[in-house]
Amino acid sequence: MLKGLDHLVVAVRDLDEAQDRWTRLGFTVTPRGRHTELKTANHTIMFKADDYIELLGVEEQRPANAHYAEFLRRREGLAALALKTDDARGAMAPLTAAGFPVTEAVDFGRPVQVADGTRDARFTISQIDPAATPGGRVFLCQHHTRDLVWRPEYVEHANTAAGLAALVIAADDPQPVAESYARLFGGTVEAQGPALLVRTGDTPIVVATPAALHWVWTSDPAFETVPRPFLAGAVVRVTDLEKAQQCLQKGKFPTVVGNGVLRVGSAAGNGMMLAFATRFDLPALIP
Repeated sequence: MLKGLDHLVVAVRDLDEAQDRWTRLGFTVTPRGRHTELKTANHTIMFKADDYIELLGVEEQRPANAHYAEFLRRREGLAALALKTDDARGAMAPLTAAGFPVTEAVDFGRPVQVADGTRDARFTISQIDPAATPGGRVFLCQHHTRDLVWRPEYVEHANTAAGLAALVIAADDPQPVAESYARLFGGTVEAQGPALLVRTGDTPIVVATPAALHWVWTSDPAFETVPRPFLAGAVVRVTDLEKAQQCLQKGKFPTVVGNGVLRVGSAAGNGMMLAFATRFDLPALIP
């Protein structure tokens, strides 16, 4: 009942600053939304490929947002991974039986301004026990109002971003981490050079040591300061690498270029490492 990766949640302390930063990275950032029940606010970066990145801030600490409030006390960065499902409640029992206990599903929404007024974008989520998903918080996300979230004016980006190409997890011992996600998605672990690959149904998950990832994100401070394993970053698929590079140069983001991949460190992405490529090629990313 899992169809792959729905979106990545980047926890940020200052949503205004994050909105400006990701706009300078070349992304179209949606207007601010507020989750009235959860007391959080967000901006999203929507992709044509049916996935997105969410910039999330905590407006008022509540039990429902405790994970993000605690995360932000330590740092900014990639704080959670949302999985695609058409039935968050229906997936609960099979996942629990498979060794991935989940919490009771929660329904919530956020107002969205449309041409004829305001409508509520509605979601149902259910959290997987963090002990079962090393590296970060993972939850199921069911969209009830997709037309309010994936709107034509939001999926065109100056850097030509078209979707998530890979999620990257840093781990001292990649094998057990990769095996956990392979069990979650009912797949297998593939060894590709110094990294391990888990296929999810759409966006693959790459698990590698900091030593291997140093080639991608040279001497990123997160490798020294963040306890491992952790959700380190993502590869974003673009249609025009030159335009993506122009956006990074205009935004004054230090960029490493090689093997047809553009790389910016965690300081550029509010604690999230980013790579840009026209297609996902693991040997090009991590030779």
